[in-house]
Amino acid sequence: MKLVIFLLSCFSSTPLFAIVSTPLFPNDSLDEWYIVGPQISYTIKDGILTGEGNERRNSFLTSKKVYSDFVLEVEVKIINGNSGLQVRSHDVENKLIGYQIEADPSDRAWSGGLYDEGRRAWLQPPNEDVRDAFVLGEWNKYKIMCVGPRIKATVNGKVTTDFLDFLDLSGHIGFQVHSGGGKVQWRNASITEFDSTLQSPLKVVPLFDGKTLNGMDPVGGGTWNVEDGEIVGVQSLDDEVTGLMWITQPYDEFALTLKYKIDKGNSGFFFRSQQVPNDNTGIRGIQVEVDRQTDCGGLYESGGRGWLSMPTEQFSKYDDWNEMMVFTCGDRVMVWINNKLVVDCDTSPQMKKKKSDGYTSNFAFQLHKRQDVVVRFKDIQIMTPTYVDEDGKFTGKFIGCGQFH
Repeated sequence: MKLVIFLLSCFSSTPLFAIVSTPLFPNDSLDEWYIVGPQISYTIKDGILTGEGNERRNSFLTSKKVYSDFVLEVEVKIINGNSGLQVRSHDVENKLIGYQIEADPSDRAWSGGLYDEGRRAWLQPPNEDVRDAFVLGEWNKYKIMCVGPRIKATVNGKVTTDFLDFLDLSGHIGFQVHSGGGKVQWRNASITEFDSTLQSPLKVVPLFDGKTLNGMDPVGGGTWNVEDGEIVGVQSLDDEVTGLMWITQPYDEFALTLKYKIDKGNSGFFFRSQQVPNDNTGIRGIQVEVDRQTDCGGLYESGGRGWLSMPTEQFSKYDDWNEMMVFTCGDRVMVWINNKLVVDCDTSPQMKKKKSDGYTSNFAFQLHKRQDVVVRFKDIQIMTPTYVDEDGKFTGKFIGCGQFH
């Protein structure tokens, strides 16, 4: 019989449940671990794991077990050199590839940031205001949470990584001693695994095939076309009608990524949106603003309260492609622009939908009326939650989403 503890979500009446926290090195044993990379020294005594070596390649003490949804807690002390904690990583030709939460004693002070070892390099360096979280020469407490597409890390209680990524949903854990020589110690390493029973596997689904507008419904002003694998929307200053491109499949809870390029004018990406009855160009719902202003990435409720969250710093790049990520957890909505978390907003109360024969909880792309607009979208992908609770009931949300706040 599986022993579980129940954890109440802040945003859901559905209880979350997880396997009880267990030590990663019970009785000072390394039996369930092996070394990937150079065979340097990893020893454990009185609960303290020590890694020490001087090689030209990174070395990792790696779990034999593969982990999916979990909370990893450990204390780290760097005697010298550079280190990091690998999660959801893969042993590829004796190299550990995947997500790493950095331990960086240099003047750069990027400890706690998210690095993609052996692939894309830096995904999310820590914000400037938390780069003092790691204390040199002391034990530093790391807490790393991986649930569904979410990765969040804290160092000594300060949030240093908060990210969304679809590439890996499971993999090995690894303790790194960086190339060039180093000595690192870890203690009190434990893991809590979510009992993440799935109705079906989490998967990434494209919403745009790169060739056609299949699954989409353009209405109103402007024009929408596909050019070189991009959706291109064009609106003119003298057009008095808003242009919308609806995605016909409705979605409520989701994690989504897309790329956009705003050449001119004002656009937006709507979600949980309703087509106004008897007005095929009318829309009620929340949009992520897409324009060339500092408010790009903010949340605006059309047909309702107006601005819900407005950034005051420019995160979007002009005349270049930008990446947007959106994650929902009930009323909580998070938006990243170019890997930077720009919105973390409680959108309650959700807009009440009026009875309508049109779209009622759908995505839509906008061309603002009375403006010259040229906007491009591509690489639109979505992941939806498929978790069930201990009774086999579909939860409707990513398990643990409320606990990330």
